[in-house]
Amino acid sequence: MNMRSYIGLMASIGCILLCLILLYWNPYSGTPPERGTVLILTVMVILPACLGVAASMFKLRALMIIVFIWSVPYCLYIAVASIPSIFNLFGVVLLGYLVSAIGMKRTPI
Repeated sequence: MNMRSYIGLMASIGCILLCLILLYWNPYSGTPPERGTVLILTVMVILPACLGVAASMFKLRALMIIVFIWSVPYCLYIAVASIPSIFNLFGVVLLGYLVSAIGMKRTPI
């Protein structure tokens, strides 16, 4: 595994951990997440992060680009919604996806 794939893997794992913190151990809110919030975060942030793990392991550049594009709207919103907070790290996750996607070698589909 090269360095770019490793960055993508760490970004994906970090994203999943940040989502779990946001949903279940949120230091800024004591209320449990609503069902819709869990569903949206799962589909729009956690699912692409799981695909990012696969893209990093198999060095699939096209899939990592899809992961980045899929994650941008929600991760960017979460990253800038409240400054400063731990959730600003979603911006670092996006940067990790982008660096990984750009740095991976082209692989045949």
